[in-house]
Amino acid sequence: MDKEQMPPKSVMEIGPPPDFDTSRSKRCFLDVSFGALPEHKLDLYLPEEGEGPFPLIIYVHGGGWSFGTKRACALDAVFDATMSGWAVSSVDYRLVPGAQFPEFIYDVKTAVRFLRACAEMYKLDPERFVIVGDSAGAHIAMMTGFTANHPEYEGEHLGWAGVSSEVQAVCAMYGPAVLDADESAWRRESNLPPPRFDSGRGLVYERIFGARTKALLRMISPISYVHKDIPPLFLQHGREDSIVPYQHSVMLAKRVAEVCGEDRCTLRLYEGRGHADAAFTQPGNCAELLEFLDGLFYE
Repeated sequence: MDKEQMPPKSVMEIGPPPDFDTSRSKRCFLDVSFGALPEHKLDLYLPEEGEGPFPLIIYVHGGGWSFGTKRACALDAVFDATMSGWAVSSVDYRLVPGAQFPEFIYDVKTAVRFLRACAEMYKLDPERFVIVGDSAGAHIAMMTGFTANHPEYEGEHLGWAGVSSEVQAVCAMYGPAVLDADESAWRRESNLPPPRFDSGRGLVYERIFGARTKALLRMISPISYVHKDIPPLFLQHGREDSIVPYQHSVMLAKRVAEVCGEDRCTLRLYEGRGHADAAFTQPGNCAELLEFLDGLFYE
């Protein structure tokens, strides 16, 4: 079969990336327990200088909801923010098959509540929390941001009940956002058919979420949770992404504009970039993110 005819890989076929080198940080807290379960661990990296309180980026790793760790090398996408006065926390969460939707959202929200409850101890600004994710982590980040303080998605039994899980911005890199699009809607935005259950993407959704119906796909789609009070949203997606096509971000941005107004979402599309492209972890990409955040918090 010619290369051009090869079907797109699923997120399951890519495999785990190498680890992030934690020795790059001179001021960090590693393997901090934030909740009731063994998987509930996070790393926290502080700027090398200053006494805070520091604004915080909470990073959620990708990996098809089934692999990856808080030390995935994609942490490079945000780590450089520590040189610009930001703290960065990277969070572990339960993975499939040991976890089911929405348990990984419970885990990340528990981490948000922990960090807010302990903000003074860690020199964090609890009013400037930003959640960032890539791929499956972007899905979790969007769900976390869009369902803040929603009882069905809180998981307060895991710890820090009564503390807000709100974040003040959401940044999603190449994240699946519209898992329930019907064929006509999908083709309006894409030259690709919608995910089928006999395709790589469809099989992933069925395995991860048990979703074989449109209603279930809608329930796990971040676009379904857009409301007028969602936090500002920054979307990045490569036009050559064959695993999570960029139309996910296009359709989500349109929905946010309809519900919240044009200024609530910033969408950046990149020619020549594929899924988890190395360009997303380069310093210039972090600079784009910080430019967006500076516009929110410092102008």
